[in-house]
Amino acid sequence: MKKIFVFIFFAIALYGLTGKAFAQDEVVAKIAGEPITLRDFEIQYLKSVADLSLIEKLTMKDKADYLNLLVRYKLKVKDARDRGLINNPETQKEIEDFRKNYLIAFLVDRKITEPFVEKLYEKKKVEVRASHILINLVSPFSPEDSIRAYEKANIVIARLNAGEDFSSLARELSDDPSAYKNGGDLYYFTGGMTVPEFEEIVYSLNTGEYNKEPVRSMFGLHIVKLTDKKPRVHSVRASHILIMDKKDSLGKITDSIGAYTKSLEILNQLKNGGDFYKLAVENSEDPGSAQKGGDLGFFERRRMVQQFDSVAFSLKPGEMSDIVRTPFGFHIIKVTDIKQLPPFEKEKDELKNEYKRGTLFKNEYNAYVKNVKQNYNFSINEAGVDFLMSRFDTNIVFSKTNFDSLFSPAENDMTLASFDGGKVTLESFRNLLQIARDYSLLYPFEANIRKVIDEAATLPLLSKFAEDSGIENDEDYRKSFKEYENGLLIFRIDMEELNSKVNITEDEVKFYYDSNQQQYVTSGDGGTKVKPLDEVRSEIINILQPVKFKDVENEYILELMKKYPVELFESELERAFLNFKTEENEEESE
Repeated sequence: MKKIFVFIFFAIALYGLTGKAFAQDEVVAKIAGEPITLRDFEIQYLKSVADLSLIEKLTMKDKADYLNLLVRYKLKVKDARDRGLINNPETQKEIEDFRKNYLIAFLVDRKITEPFVEKLYEKKKVEVRASHILINLVSPFSPEDSIRAYEKANIVIARLNAGEDFSSLARELSDDPSAYKNGGDLYYFTGGMTVPEFEEIVYSLNTGEYNKEPVRSMFGLHIVKLTDKKPRVHSVRASHILIMDKKDSLGKITDSIGAYTKSLEILNQLKNGGDFYKLAVENSEDPGSAQKGGDLGFFERRRMVQQFDSVAFSLKPGEMSDIVRTPFGFHIIKVTDIKQLPPFEKEKDELKNEYKRGTLFKNEYNAYVKNVKQNYNFSINEAGVDFLMSRFDTNIVFSKTNFDSLFSPAENDMTLASFDGGKVTLESFRNLLQIARDYSLLYPFEANIRKVIDEAATLPLLSKFAEDSGIENDEDYRKSFKEYENGLLIFRIDMEELNSKVNITEDEVKFYYDSNQQQYVTSGDGGTKVKPLDEVRSEIINILQPVKFKDVENEYILELMKKYPVELFESELERAFLNFKTEENEEESE
């Protein structure tokens, strides 16, 4: 049943952390009288940190250093806005292009993606263990196949209702090949790791319950029993000592008793105060971890073989297992740390990206778009379809069609579809084909012409709906849009103003070359020699460029600090992340 599982790999990302952990209005700095609050500082810092555990190690110097970076950033933004750089025509064009795209992206996230990932995150707080009995019913299938499958599923449920053992029935009747060995057990998993229909039924059950009606998925019909449900930890860090079975040249085990006896001796040494790290280095036969004292780093559920995984996730930090048998040999496991599930805002972007790559999102998106089109009275102009069919050669794909020879410039404004407040023209039809490769490779049959017209209307319609819905007044939208503007202004200052003042002289290049010739020594048949300056000049300029840029930037910042006086309040800065830590502790204790 491995095909059921779709494993989610996490990457850290963040946008706009909010919540009671960031409710502080204490002022940590002022720029020309404008405050930077403790909340501002915490939110900005958490956008840049990849690992939440780093917060606990922050020193006062770390906080002060980041505050200085934040002040420099805000000084640049303030100067750019005060000087009216935001009104530059090129900047305004980039902002408008971004606005058009971001309106739609924000709408889709707000209406489709975020509600789903919020529910998914709640499920990810819990891990479940389930068993199932699978009745094959995979497309394409006939009505008779469907009847037989449901009849078999109902027989299974009837026998369960009569008190028969679930695992025995799984071994007898399940079409999942692994059921004969494991009795249908799927081990532990969490939200997002199985197909939606299966996941929904599992999370709806109480421990010990099974569904009384078969559940249909792309794999067939399922009867599911929930065997365990408990709070989930994100990952554990463990070390182990592995003593492998002795095998012959064909891989057949020749001695497992000796391996077990050695493992038992090591375990007794550990119980009598032996050092785990030292004994792992001296004895472990895992080449990847032995020299690190057996450390395997952090790993999530299902990353290790089940026998190892089951024990590792049952231990607390500092606890050590007895001897654990796996296909690799005998292990002694020690858990050294446990990482809790990061806050929702820390996981949100990766969950969103994962969701958008799946078929569930595509289905929800298509349904949402269909509803918007209905609300805006979208309709295809049948005369326009007939006109296109009369011109296209159905033997030539759209991308190979010469539109300029088929249509006059005046015909580009022909209406192919309309909706309240807008229309799809031949020009927008052509524009879509230029950017959508999947559509451009279609042949111009009537169904494909309609498909392209329909798709050409999607983005304009969503954009209009976003505007009509007042998305631009949404506080989160306005904050993120302003962040984009600020980033664009910083780029303009850095690239167009500061970089223009970075001038690397020939004397500076030569001085660096003379002082670092050892870096440019090469060896050959004729012995060693130093590369000539002309050969390494561009390399040296690339080294000096960021150093010189930093000097220019520092001078610029000093001038800004004269223009916009800066005040820092380190006594308030000391409070940074105290509430955050408190909330984390509260969550762990709940």
